[in-house]
Amino acid sequence: MNAAAFIDRDGVVNELVPDPGSQLPESPLDPAQVVLMPGVAGALRRLRAAGYLLVGVSNQPAAAKGKVAFATLEAVQARVLDLLRAEGIEPDGFKLCFHHPGGTVPELARSCDCRKPAPGMLLEAARDLGLDLGSSWMIGDTDDDVAAGAAAGCRTVLVENPSSAHKRRGAAQPDVCAPDLGTAAERLLVFEAR
Repeated sequence: MNAAAFIDRDGVVNELVPDPGSQLPESPLDPAQVVLMPGVAGALRRLRAAGYLLVGVSNQPAAAKGKVAFATLEAVQARVLDLLRAEGIEPDGFKLCFHHPGGTVPELARSCDCRKPAPGMLLEAARDLGLDLGSSWMIGDTDDDVAAGAAAGCRTVLVENPSSAHKRRGAAQPDVCAPDLGTAAERLLVFEAR
């Protein structure tokens, strides 16, 4: 079975942008806003070279909350993938959760087992790709990312992006902490080598 690096998207792979309502750094809601974080391509290449499959896992509740059309979220995701491909990176899988229990769009407004901190996206990817979750890692910038990884049986890295500090309550107990994805990849590989 293969090991995976499960990677959160916004704040880890691509930059956060000011939310139109709260002005807090959040997921881009327009494809034109999508910019990869510095060093992302090199970090992903390093993880792949070490034998990890690359699997994105991201909560995307903006359509459920009525902020944007579902098609816009699909276009944002397509832009992220286009930018990664331009750097020679093709993820082995990418799972998105579009639900939110407090949403206003009926077909998306519900509790689910895929929205992090639940481990559903990781478990589904593990079934699809034949992954060994105990040998896999979840890399994300929020407490919910770390909780989802732990619930799936993975080891975890918390990326302490200052822009996403409002999504961390200090409850996460990751195996490794890092300031960005490049350092996360480096520290994860050192951890594995111990």
